[in-house]
Amino acid sequence: MVSSQRLHALAEWPGAASLEQRAQEPIIVPSAAAASVAAGASGTRRQRCLLRQGTSLPAARRPPPRSLGALKFLLAAVLPVTCIVQLAPWFHPAWCQGNSLPEDSAISRRRALAAGGAATAVVAPADASWAQNPFSWFGLGESTVDGMNLDQYGRPVMFDGSLVRTDGGLSELYAGSAKFLNKPKVFLAGSTGELGRRVSLDMLRTGMSLSLGVRDYGRSLEVQYSNRSSSKYEMKVIEDALILGGRQEALAEQIGDCSVVVDCAGARFGFDVLRPGVGLDPSEPESTDLNGTKALVDAAVAKGVKKFIYVSAILVNAKNLGEEVSESDAYKNWNRFGNVLDCKREAEEYIKKSGLDYTIIRPVPMNNDFPKDVGGIAFVKPDTLLLKPGDLGTKISRDDVSLAILDAVFNKNASMGTFELTGVAGSNPTPRERWWQYRETSAASGKPKSG
Repeated sequence: MVSSQRLHALAEWPGAASLEQRAQEPIIVPSAAAASVAAGASGTRRQRCLLRQGTSLPAARRPPPRSLGALKFLLAAVLPVTCIVQLAPWFHPAWCQGNSLPEDSAISRRRALAAGGAATAVVAPADASWAQNPFSWFGLGESTVDGMNLDQYGRPVMFDGSLVRTDGGLSELYAGSAKFLNKPKVFLAGSTGELGRRVSLDMLRTGMSLSLGVRDYGRSLEVQYSNRSSSKYEMKVIEDALILGGRQEALAEQIGDCSVVVDCAGARFGFDVLRPGVGLDPSEPESTDLNGTKALVDAAVAKGVKKFIYVSAILVNAKNLGEEVSESDAYKNWNRFGNVLDCKREAEEYIKKSGLDYTIIRPVPMNNDFPKDVGGIAFVKPDTLLLKPGDLGTKISRDDVSLAILDAVFNKNASMGTFELTGVAGSNPTPRERWWQYRETSAASGKPKSG
């Protein structure tokens, strides 16, 4: 028998199918202390009334915890901001101009950035001069510094927004070579590495025909390479493009009709959880950085390649710079992995004697930071940067090195030269007309000369 008082309370409780169903809910008789706590509990007046009467609330209808309200507020405040930051770079002008990937391409902005390893959000730079355009913080527009246009990463670009001038004085060098949109075709070795994927993205955005040398098919899937062709760019995946000694003939066939070879390949160092057997072989520098580079050079000569761009490293000539350099921790720690620096040095000499038009780039240790966070790029004479206190710089963004590689394809000032590259903390980008000009530094400190 249900009391009239309880029937009245149950009748006011919403959601139950009938009074009889509500009457079947268990009745509890709380103690005086429990009733006192229930009276002050959170919830509606109707809920507190039932608690005082000893009626247990169905689990689905009990008052929500206060933390849920805080969570809703947090989502309402954070989610819109997150969406803006994530979606803003999709509308960056650089991707709407002629140098961007074409709209009919199957490569989306998100996939291209994933292949380039770049983040989709651009943080505000420390130096206010990098961000005269307030929207550049979110990648919504290009900023300008000292009259230079900068892309969303902080790299100086052309006034029309393109990454490079294709009329940089090497048109005679490529005369008679196979071209795509009046640009030389490029074979890229080491295309799936941290640097190689950036180079491939910059070249595709420039509207070039690119043959991507791949030695690890799994990594090519990770960066979503595939054979694609459109009116604005060409991408061809060259599988099993192993940069190893004795593969001259195979590499010559894989180079095809390309007139430019870019060598970003190198020994992989460090443990990879997805590839436990890679990066721990001390013989890889000799087989890849030395013998593999020689084989690639021989293949390029055999195919009549016009330009060879090689990514080396600083300190490769340490043994010829005195005991202070050759015994430094910077050199010994870097060279400990299979004498990798010595191998690169020998490969450089082989390139110089090949008769090819070459550009040798020696970057300081590279990272994945934005150029605006590392500092303006500087081109320095060989054997100047030694990773010692007082040096002009000790790190550089891979995005800057990638743009330098692209520029070397077209810029005659990069021909037949060896250049050390570094980022200079706190400095603005170097104007493009001064690229490939050695920055004068004092011999003692490596800092730029004053006056």
